[in-house]
Amino acid sequence: MNRVKIVINILIIVIISLNFIACDDNKSSNNIKSEKKVKLPKPEWDNRLANVEPNTGKWYQLADNDEKAASNIGVIYSDKIKDYKKAIEWYLYSDSIKTNTQNLVNMGITFKDIKDYDNAIKYYKKAYENNSNEAANGLGFLFETILHEYKKAEVWYKKGIERGELGAVKNIGLLYHENLKDDLKASANYITLIDKRYSKEEVLNLLKNKWKIPKETIKKGYELQLNSDEFPIKYKGKLDLDE
Repeated sequence: MNRVKIVINILIIVIISLNFIACDDNKSSNNIKSEKKVKLPKPEWDNRLANVEPNTGKWYQLADNDEKAASNIGVIYSDKIKDYKKAIEWYLYSDSIKTNTQNLVNMGITFKDIKDYDNAIKYYKKAYENNSNEAANGLGFLFETILHEYKKAEVWYKKGIERGELGAVKNIGLLYHENLKDDLKASANYITLIDKRYSKEEVLNLLKNKWKIPKETIKKGYELQLNSDEFPIKYKGKLDLDE
């Protein structure tokens, strides 16, 4: 009898285990279904495309399954034809085939151009999550120049700088000088651009002569960028400020 009980117990354990496995499989299957993209209908051909870019006929044929070809058509609409509604239609169609980081950036830019800032922020953030440095800079610029939310702009510029985006370094320097009135950090950021985007002479001319920042503030900015973890990009050469 003891042996029969043992066998029965083993069978019960096996059945329970199989049920758990089945549940896990169902969960995995549900996750896969929820992540699968729903492909949008391909937009119709537009004769305007061929008039501005000869490659669009080839891209249109490839765009059945090629997200980059579809995104290229969106760029033609936004940059050359200036039909932003059609551009967004193609960008969304491209994204329904496969997510492409540059396509997400393009959507952020185009939604910004038509003043749909909620969607611009949405797609810039998606692009950033897909490792776009440009998207962080774009978000910072949107928050600074259009929405005038300077602290949010600062946050996004810093995210771009953490990834080595030099455009974000330039823009945050402008933000500190023009809007946040912090010439110490403005100096520090522009100094980090020496030999990377500008010459030393160009940077010092901007800080001293155009922005009229005192030499002592510029010197402190040099030390700040050199010694603070807030500045992942650094200039370690001599400043030669007194020459």
